[in-house]
Amino acid sequence: MDVPAAEDSNERHIDARALRFAIIFPVLLSLGLVGGGLLLARSLPQGAELPLCGGPLPLPAFLTVAVAATLLLGIGVGAFGAWTALARNLRRALLGTAMALQLGSVTVFAAALLGQSGEGGAAAQRVDGYVVLMGCGLAAAMGLVLALTFKPDEQWSGADDEALAEMLELEEDPTVANDRLVYAIHPRSSVVIMILLAGILPGAVLTVVSAWFLPAFAAAAVLAIGALCATVHVDRRRLAVKLAGLLPVIVMACTDVEAAVSLDVKAGDYGGWGLRKHSGSESFLAFSGAAVVLRCVVGRVVLSAPNLDTADDLAAILNRRAGKRPGQH
Repeated sequence: MDVPAAEDSNERHIDARALRFAIIFPVLLSLGLVGGGLLLARSLPQGAELPLCGGPLPLPAFLTVAVAATLLLGIGVGAFGAWTALARNLRRALLGTAMALQLGSVTVFAAALLGQSGEGGAAAQRVDGYVVLMGCGLAAAMGLVLALTFKPDEQWSGADDEALAEMLELEEDPTVANDRLVYAIHPRSSVVIMILLAGILPGAVLTVVSAWFLPAFAAAAVLAIGALCATVHVDRRRLAVKLAGLLPVIVMACTDVEAAVSLDVKAGDYGGWGLRKHSGSESFLAFSGAAVVLRCVVGRVVLSAPNLDTADDLAAILNRRAGKRPGQH
């Protein structure tokens, strides 16, 4: 039984939960270190020296170095532990090492702050040795515990259920592999030229009043053209129309489609060019011509297509998927 290729091969090699832990935990440690440093700010008017060498640094600079070191050690090492292509024991060792290193980093910098602030009546020193010993011992213990208890098993989720349903459906009916379509719609070149002329010519005439009219009218013309450009994405679950390929303006589930037909339409019959929504009906037409008309449970949807062949393909996909839940054929 062949498994269809994943949409993004990288997703199969990342343990999302381990990656979230590898990122969030050092961030929280850094926030705690910054908070503690700010509480000691009054005791460090001259700033603080780095644990190993160097002269005094302003407290913000010291904390920046501390946070950078903690994040680099925690995320830089821990992220590799989320890579499922690595051996299980290696992943455990990497996550445990990341835990020990980031806790050790916070301990050393916190010991420097406490030692130089002289809190507790002790003499000021570059690093408080007792804090380092206790904190690093805890860091090593926590790293070992994480390495021994972490179970690097891939987690089954709802997305896996859907992938399994798709795999079974593909095995029984290979034609559903083609139930994906993406295409762009945009106004014809003659319409683009007409809109540009309608914006630039009046703007050029009005430059005698103000030089700002020409760029303003030109920008308005470009925006008008952009409002007529979109991409249509359809798969076995949903249909989406994205303005300029980015902003979803029409989104509907395939289960809401009752029937679809490809037609040669006039934009004026459906409210005109661009996005139109009224009384449960929606349309996005960039021109008069090839389009797909959908009858849905909530109304009617009309979408432009580059040509009738593409419109036929879109209508066929939607008719195959009309009313079908995941796993239905």
